[in-house]
Amino acid sequence: MLTTLLVFAGALLTLASADFTASILEEHVVSGELPDSLLLTLPPCEMAGKSVNLTYKINSTNDENTLVDIFTVPACDDNETKEGASLVSRNVGYKVSNLQTGAHYILQYHVDGQKSNEVMASTRAAMNYEDIDTGLPARSGAMVVITVILSVAMFILMIGITVTLVVSNDDD
Repeated sequence: MLTTLLVFAGALLTLASADFTASILEEHVVSGELPDSLLLTLPPCEMAGKSVNLTYKINSTNDENTLVDIFTVPACDDNETKEGASLVSRNVGYKVSNLQTGAHYILQYHVDGQKSNEVMASTRAAMNYEDIDTGLPARSGAMVVITVILSVAMFILMIGITVTLVVSNDDD
């Protein structure tokens, strides 16, 4: 009970110190958590034209990194669908790239003296592609049985064609 109350109070204090809300992008995408990157929602469009800094901290090492002037907040009407030759795109979020796989992060936007809430997110743990076994597995019993049945059927078919040719030539 006390733990729940403390967690709830901590969440309220975090939101109370934030000037705007940010989160992992879940709308318009399959997932906002990728093996080496995260997709964050954009700051509110009321901050249009302002430069955005992003601070993120790796939980396991407590290393804090700041990305300066990563993008400019798009205008509210700029979120409409834009079409190119073969591309339809939208400003739905910002991709934080070059992260460690399977790591936990705390991310926070800073826009013109205002800051977002702290977003806790994790990248997915990705399997090393070199560890994937691509070799041909051993043949199963069913594969052997099907091969034998097809071979016998082909042999019977060839004998039938040969007999048919021999019998049809005898009639002439």
